[in-house]
Amino acid sequence: MGATAGLGVLSWSGLGRAGDEGGSIAARLDAAVEQAIIDADFSGVLMLRRGDQVVYQRAVGQAERVFGAANRIDTRFNVASIGKMFTATAVLRLVEKGRIDLDAPVIRYLPDYPNRAVAEQITARQLLSHSSGVGNYWESIANKPSKAFVETRDFLPLIADLPLEFTPGERLGYSNGGYVILGLIVEAMTGETYADHIGRTIFEPLGMSGSGDWPLDLVVPNRADGYARDEAVPGAWRSNLFVNQFRGNSAGGGYSTVEDLSIFITALGDGRLLSPQMYTTATKGLFDLGRARYGLGFMEETINGHRMVGNTGGHVGIAGEVWRYEDLGYTFAMLTNGEVDGYWGLNVAVKDILCGPGPATDGYHLGMAMTAAARDDSVGAARALFDARPQGLKPRSVFEVEAAKARHRGNAAGAERIMQIAVIVEPPE
Repeated sequence: MGATAGLGVLSWSGLGRAGDEGGSIAARLDAAVEQAIIDADFSGVLMLRRGDQVVYQRAVGQAERVFGAANRIDTRFNVASIGKMFTATAVLRLVEKGRIDLDAPVIRYLPDYPNRAVAEQITARQLLSHSSGVGNYWESIANKPSKAFVETRDFLPLIADLPLEFTPGERLGYSNGGYVILGLIVEAMTGETYADHIGRTIFEPLGMSGSGDWPLDLVVPNRADGYARDEAVPGAWRSNLFVNQFRGNSAGGGYSTVEDLSIFITALGDGRLLSPQMYTTATKGLFDLGRARYGLGFMEETINGHRMVGNTGGHVGIAGEVWRYEDLGYTFAMLTNGEVDGYWGLNVAVKDILCGPGPATDGYHLGMAMTAAARDDSVGAARALFDARPQGLKPRSVFEVEAAKARHRGNAAGAERIMQIAVIVEPPE
């Protein structure tokens, strides 16, 4: 007795995962992609490498839906917060050159920062680790013309007057505003714009020709648009053009390819960008961030003893990741331009295939199994799975996205049942 759920199956004997049937890694990944297309309208590109060898790569879906232009392996996608790795690398290289002290107050590098009281309290280390207390700018930018934010300094008025959200260094508070400040420090210390500096010191030396911070209105060959399911019209899709940032900056929002990201994360681990000592410092997790831990611009996650180093990013119609599986010798990059559920499913499938089954992904499989049971059967069937779960296992909260997908596919009753199980799992306060 059990319920099929996305890429995994929950049964009374345990949790099954994509790839459990055996076969080569490439074949198992291909099966997972095929399932993601069916289950989640997956659109994007993924690449798994081991050393110089491409183990698996595939492009799926459309880069542009109006004229039906297909995604390609070399398509440029918006990488969202993955770009914070580039900012962190630039800052840490300047630290190694003695230009920046990680623990000096920001006022040393930005003496004209408009909120002196804040600049005297926060440090580059805190900004890199999202522990500075500086807030975000998304709420402030929402009702302003996007073309007003082109250069790094244009974002400063959105955050300069905000009080710190907590005492610097005491905890993690994810902050795009903090990475804007880091970009300003890079510009102050180098005399270059952020985009020029990253291009000259990272993209060009590594041959990352598919990467850059191009504005939305510039014609960039082979650049993917992002898409989200229409909330009002079943079956329709909407471009993220009017909710997307006009141009990438030091907090993210630039463009790259899966090959470029693979090149970058390999070079980082090989000591071509940072010294081994600085790499260790940067990638050591300092604060919990869901399933991973956040260091100085990089995340680390350990699954069944296998350590991964990299970063993820997402926004409306955008989701991606790049990881270096340190002991296994793999690098994996995935960039998508559809809804996040397609990304979630393949993120979990790849971890299961490379690292083996375990608690890191069991919560996702349970959440998806409950979703399928509620959607296709009843709330009671989903509740039975929840009650029979292994002790301490919490379902991953996939319910809101899965309910929206059910409505998008014309199953309003199923969507309502999914939201009822969401309340079971996470009762309102």
